[in-house]
Amino acid sequence: MLLLGQFFAPGNAAAVDPQTVAVTAATKAPPLRPNLVVLPADGIYVQGSGEERKIRFESALGNVGRGPVEVRPNNSRPCPAGKRHASQVMYRDMDGSGRYRREVDTGLARRSAGCMVFHRFHDHWHFEAASRYTLHRADEPEALVVARRKMSFCLRDSRRLPASYGSLNRPQAYGACSRSSPQGISIGWADVYQSFLVGQALRLPSDARNGLYCLRIKVDPQNMLEETNDGDNESVRAFYLEGTSIGYRDARRCS
Repeated sequence: MLLLGQFFAPGNAAAVDPQTVAVTAATKAPPLRPNLVVLPADGIYVQGSGEERKIRFESALGNVGRGPVEVRPNNSRPCPAGKRHASQVMYRDMDGSGRYRREVDTGLARRSAGCMVFHRFHDHWHFEAASRYTLHRADEPEALVVARRKMSFCLRDSRRLPASYGSLNRPQAYGACSRSSPQGISIGWADVYQSFLVGQALRLPSDARNGLYCLRIKVDPQNMLEETNDGDNESVRAFYLEGTSIGYRDARRCS
């Protein structure tokens, strides 16, 4: 008599444990990698006057990949004082569809992604080296006016990406950050940092003259995150500066 739940193997082969098969599949299915993009800086304005001028702006990091970008703070590796290790978590393509489905793709792939730093103004951990800001004159691309080389972000779903990035109608999965919660950006979403927030400014040197400038933002500048394409990680915004006035220009003038 054949009992339900009983497994037989042909000949002398050993019976196969379905739990073992599931675990093996979860470790062999390919990871669904994210693909980070960065929108051109927006809402640019000048704060202050004279030698106290700052350029303030909004930045937005997006994800157009096959899976979410997710990082988790933990203590699995040492980090300097005031920081915690960050693991990038990628979900495995369990059904071979090539696209992430939360209810199906439950297998995980983990890798080290550097450290996270505690942001005392925001009271939670930020992913370190999430982006880099640089400003230069359009006619002097090699001469930086000012740079902020390493910005830390709390990664979350702030708003959907513009339609120009494709039809990526995926649900929001990453909300407010805490000291220990996973952080991330879902497919088709962007993490937005408004212009008034700490760090969203570049101080202009006293000799910065009027003219055409290029504000570049690069996401994951130290290549800490694994993704499908590292070639689309930078954006540029061209603007004309005249005293405390800003006017956008064609970005091709910054090529």
